[in-house]
Amino acid sequence: MIRAFEERTDLRYVTDLKLKAHDEAVAKLGDRYVFTPKKMGAQTAEANINAGLAAAQQIVDYFKDGNHKYQVNK
Repeated sequence: MIRAFEERTDLRYVTDLKLKAHDEAVAKLGDRYVFTPKKMGAQTAEANINAGLAAAQQIVDYFKDGNHKYQVNK
């Protein structure tokens, strides 16, 4: 990947998963390689709101209709 990015200087790489070749990527790609040290997948306000709404709906479905689809430890 680093070699491809060296050839294509118009590309950037943004990730929340640290590359095995992190130090090499930093040295060779500079600000075209952006890495967040914390996994960011579900850390946005939108993701947390959506997760809360989904959990609330699942609880309502369980008590209202007996839906066991999302039950843990069956």
